[in-house]
Amino acid sequence: MTGGPVTIRLNPAVRIIPPSNVTGRRWVAENILERRRYVISGAAAAALAAAARPGTEQSLTSRLAEIERAAGSGEGPSPAWEQLVASLRARRLLLAESEIAEDPDLRWLTGLRSSWSRFGWHEAAEYHALCFDYPCVDYSEAVAILTDRDRMRNYQSSEPDDDRFKLDHVHRPGTDLPAPGAGLSEATARAVWGTPAAPADLDVAALSRIVSLTFGVTGTIVPKTDAAPLLRRSSPSGGGRNPSEGYLVVRDVPGLEAGWYHVTMSPFSLRRLEGPPVDDVALKRLFPNTVQRFPRYARALLVLTTVFERNMYRYREPRTFRTVHMDIGHLAGTVRIAARAEGLTAAVFYCDAATEIEQALGIDGMAEGYMLTVALADGNRGEELVIPRRPVDRSRPTAPTGEARP
Repeated sequence: MTGGPVTIRLNPAVRIIPPSNVTGRRWVAENILERRRYVISGAAAAALAAAARPGTEQSLTSRLAEIERAAGSGEGPSPAWEQLVASLRARRLLLAESEIAEDPDLRWLTGLRSSWSRFGWHEAAEYHALCFDYPCVDYSEAVAILTDRDRMRNYQSSEPDDDRFKLDHVHRPGTDLPAPGAGLSEATARAVWGTPAAPADLDVAALSRIVSLTFGVTGTIVPKTDAAPLLRRSSPSGGGRNPSEGYLVVRDVPGLEAGWYHVTMSPFSLRRLEGPPVDDVALKRLFPNTVQRFPRYARALLVLTTVFERNMYRYREPRTFRTVHMDIGHLAGTVRIAARAEGLTAAVFYCDAATEIEQALGIDGMAEGYMLTVALADGNRGEELVIPRRPVDRSRPTAPTGEARP
C-alpha cells in the first residue's frame, strides 16, 4: 500500500540570489549548509520561488504552467516543468517535507534563524551557519606552520599574492607625507593617555604627522612563499595583509586645500580626488552620525575603508569578517593616540551613510567598503569632550547566545 502524493517545498537552507553587481546577469541558488552555489535559469528561479509554498509536484508544475500562460509566453508544456522540478529535487534544492523534518542540520538552521531573527540578525544567522565548522589551522601544533605555507602556495598557484595597497590615484596632484619615524612623535602611548599634550590647533604639519604614524610603512617582511613583500606599519595587521585604505575629507586645515584626498602609499602622499563639495550640507548627508554626535568643529574627517580581497586571499571568507574589523580598530586607535600626542581631539564614529560615502569615493562597496570615520579637531581647552550616546531601545529582547550545531 502506497501513501498519498508527496508534499515538497524549497529547501530551507537554499536562498535565491537575483542578478546583481555581484552575480552579473545570472540567477544563483545557494545551499548554505552544503556551501554550494548553482547557476540557474530564470525558470528554475521561478520554480524555487513558487515552491516556497509547500505543495505536491503536480500542483507546483500546474501553477508554473498557469503563470507561464498568463504571461503570454506559450502554452507552458507540462513535461518541461516536470523535468525542471525533478532536476531541482535531484540537487536537493527542493525537498519533501518529510526529508526536512528528519534532517537535524535543517532543524538546527531553521531554529537558528528563528532565534536570531527576533533581533534583526537574519544575515548574521546565515553567516554563522556558513562558517560554523570552517577547518581553521590549530597553531598550537608544530605542523601548523607547514599546513599554513602549503595553503598559501596553493592559493598562489591560482593567482598572485601581490595586492598590498591602492595606486589608483598616483596620477592625481599630491602633497608629500613625511616618512614615519620616532622623530615625528617622541611621546609614548602611556604618557599620551596619562598626560595629554598641551591643546593645539590642527594644521597641515600636524595632520601629516598623524597620517604618517598611522599608515606609513616602517619595514617589510619577505614571505617564505612566492608572494610580494608584506608591509610593516605602526599598527599590527593580521597576516600582514593591511586591508585598510585611508581617505581624508579636509574641511578647514591651514596649509591644505579643502577637499577629498586618498592616502597613497607609493609615493607616500595625499592625492587629491574629485569628490563632492566639502560643505555643511554634504557633510550632514554623508556623515550624519559623526556630525550629529561630535561636539566640536571637525576640521577634517579620516575615512577608513577595507579592501576585502586582501584578507580573503589568506583567511578566506569565514575569518575575513573578523580580521578586517581588527585591522580597522588598530588604525583608529593609532589615529587617536597620534592626535592626542599633538594636543588635538579625535573621536571614532560608525554608521555614517556608507553607500553614499562609497559613491563619493568612486569605489564599489562589495570590493572596498566603508568602515568608520575619525573626526579630527583642535585640542580641548578646559572643556571635557563628551560624545552623546545613541539612544538604546530597551524594548528589544536580550541578544541570543551561540547556537550549537548537531
